[in-house]
Amino acid sequence: MSPLLRFGLASALALSSLPAQAAEAAASGACANLQCMVCPALAEPQRYAEGRMKLMRQIVPGKERWLFRSMVDLTNDFGIPAPMRPEFARLMAAFHRQGIQVAMAIQPTRGLMHRDKLYPDQLHGFDHASASRNFDAYLGQLRQGGALVAPMMQLVRTPPKGEYFFRRDHHWTPTGAEATAQLLAEEVRRQPFYAGLSKKQYRTEPGVMVPKDGTLNLALSYICGNNYGFQYVRGYQTIPVADSSEALFDEAPDPEVILVGDSNAAAREDESKQFNFDGYLKQYLGVDILNYALPGVGEDGSLLEYLLSADYKPEAPPKLLIWELPANYRLDSPLMYRQLVPAIQGGCKASREVLGSRLQHPALKVGERIELLSNAGSARQSLHAGFLDIRLSDKNVRDFYIIVYYDNGARDKVWFRREAAVSGGQYYLELSTAPEFAGANLLSVFLEPTKAGTAATEVQTRLCL
Repeated sequence: MSPLLRFGLASALALSSLPAQAAEAAASGACANLQCMVCPALAEPQRYAEGRMKLMRQIVPGKERWLFRSMVDLTNDFGIPAPMRPEFARLMAAFHRQGIQVAMAIQPTRGLMHRDKLYPDQLHGFDHASASRNFDAYLGQLRQGGALVAPMMQLVRTPPKGEYFFRRDHHWTPTGAEATAQLLAEEVRRQPFYAGLSKKQYRTEPGVMVPKDGTLNLALSYICGNNYGFQYVRGYQTIPVADSSEALFDEAPDPEVILVGDSNAAAREDESKQFNFDGYLKQYLGVDILNYALPGVGEDGSLLEYLLSADYKPEAPPKLLIWELPANYRLDSPLMYRQLVPAIQGGCKASREVLGSRLQHPALKVGERIELLSNAGSARQSLHAGFLDIRLSDKNVRDFYIIVYYDNGARDKVWFRREAAVSGGQYYLELSTAPEFAGANLLSVFLEPTKAGTAATEVQTRLCL
């Protein structure tokens, strides 16, 4: 270990035992304006070329020991690209057909919430007025598509007392989580369906102190060898108010309210990593919530995890799904919609199977092509629409192509790459409606692994309408 790295680790450990202000003051040392903590290498693109550093591009120093990311925190651009807005509306319509209301909490960027911490000569093109207009337009797109949307511009215009975000981390603080939950709850409580939700009382109480080193602080340390130390904030926990009338051993009813989202909303076993968003929602809505939010799974990973789980029952669906997302997600992945819509409607159980196969195969190898379905010969059918339901007994097979061939010579090649936190084993894919496949008949479906399997696997494939 280099002396510089050893010094940095020792400094971080020492600072972690200090109170918040003392830790940050000690980290900044004798820096009069704190700029001696940063280095010119922060502006070098190659420093952000690999791994998680790609998400940190580019670290920008702010006032009062704040750090920002130029590409994410200081963007002016938000929203679903115009060609994908009908797909979002189609997704919302699929939920509504099942009787599920969708409420969305879109987290503003750190630049929108904390522009007062930016130096005028370190804006990297950020314009608060333009960013605000575009963020507001994004919220409008979601509403127009059929979602119930928390009016987050209220928080942008009038931030809550306290810090919405951590100073050197991309997550919100418990203060930010509470302000968002309260705003969303107010919107939901105004809706007619709210009266039909089963009510339960909750209260929130102080919890452990939350120490936050911070992803941006770690990036600063990686590039410059310096860091500002830990920030400490009070954590909170929400618990049900005791009701002696409740039977302790009654069978739990199907959950009526589901929460999906990323690490901001995820429930953690480690209380020091819990921001209590789900707890605040319980308190302000007065309802129980099943939390399916997961860290590190992108915009739709936790939603897919829920829809493919035993907790989702299309015949007895939840009444409300709450979807938390940072504003930098653009909801522009065609594959997302091609997976989620069949999952919402219940897959082949709720549809008609028109073609199917089941095959046994040794452990899958990278690059080999396995024919899953064939639509040829005397049994050939006219297949222009529908969706594939693919199930693999080796749940570790998460990276592969599905290739659909058509009789006009076109092929649709789609790459599935599922995060480790999302369960494997089951995959949906709607047949493409792109113009190049219009009127063409499906000939065959192949699977091509991009990572090797770990065991012999059974693959069941069905095409359903």
